[in-house]
Amino acid sequence: MASSRPLLVGLNGRFSGTLKPTGTQITSFHLFDAILRGERDFPVVIFADEKFPGVAAWRTLPRTKFVDVPFSRWRRSVAQAWEQIVLPVRARAAGCTMLHHPMTTCPRWRHGVRQVVTVHDLNFLHHPEWISRAFRAWLSTVVVPAIRRADHVAVISDYVLADVHRTLGIAAEKSSRIYNGLTPLPVGKSSTDRATAARVILGINLWQPHKNLPRLIAAFTRLRGELPALELHLAGRPQANYRAQPELAELLTRPGVRVLGYLSEAELGAAYACADVVCYPSLEEGFGLPVLEAMAAGAPVVTSDASCLPEIAGGAAVLVDPLSEESIAAGIRQALGENADQRASRIASGRRVAAKFSWNEAAKQYAEIYRKLAGDTPRQTSA
Repeated sequence: MASSRPLLVGLNGRFSGTLKPTGTQITSFHLFDAILRGERDFPVVIFADEKFPGVAAWRTLPRTKFVDVPFSRWRRSVAQAWEQIVLPVRARAAGCTMLHHPMTTCPRWRHGVRQVVTVHDLNFLHHPEWISRAFRAWLSTVVVPAIRRADHVAVISDYVLADVHRTLGIAAEKSSRIYNGLTPLPVGKSSTDRATAARVILGINLWQPHKNLPRLIAAFTRLRGELPALELHLAGRPQANYRAQPELAELLTRPGVRVLGYLSEAELGAAYACADVVCYPSLEEGFGLPVLEAMAAGAPVVTSDASCLPEIAGGAAVLVDPLSEESIAAGIRQALGENADQRASRIASGRRVAAKFSWNEAAKQYAEIYRKLAGDTPRQTSA
């Protein structure tokens, strides 16, 4: 049955509350940027904070209404309440027939507006020890029921697709896998001093417990006994969960470990390009963006044989057991020990894998979901 209202898509830009974005904030921005800039036959209302890098330019795009929401000035609890209570009402008032939420959370009460949600992972269910009790309770009581009631659930890997089917009971016909794209990073001045003879292992955004940083440092320490000039450079801003790993304070003082802090896109691109190896030994991922960023920049990658990472790496990375310091060390040793031809072959393979991930293609697939849902009569209930 045809919809009584024309398709008008609302985009939930709550990701724009973080002005130094990583991970899901970066991918959410690039997804919405591709949707807004791509060819589309429907108008869009975007709710976002114009202070987020790149967002203000959306004001000038055709068939786009920009609604500035001061996410960056709010505490997370305020933004969560706004998303649950205010956003569906404002979207309905703006004439939106559906809302797209790109970061796993979405409103439990919909006010007659259809909901599309992109789920990045279900780590909060499988590993509750990685998050606070209060945040876990909110996710379980509000977000999980909201995901189950959404009109369509998109996920970012086949690994996560199987998980939402198995864990949440999401039906196959109301779910789909749409890979994230990849935006090549510019290359600026590197924080890595390559005037020295050091060989560099680069780790990206490994501060949360599931990123497995203590084992990476332990593996690096083993290797440094063999290669005294080896260094481990760690990029990214420590997050709240960093405080739950007190052992890191001592580990970060070990010889050869260097904390780079938060890097701009240009600095990050240069750090990838200068690294001898990028190691990403995460225990659990829904996608693993640093793996693709490193490959696109021409760096050999060592990553886990767990979760989605073999799927995303596409055979171009050295895979290791993330629970074994010895396996991580062996994988890095293998990558460092490859001769020039082997290294060139691995880099070329990685670049081919990375080139397959397109934001434009992701945007087209989401547009098809919007159109398909618009072909049904939207519910006129606040349930």
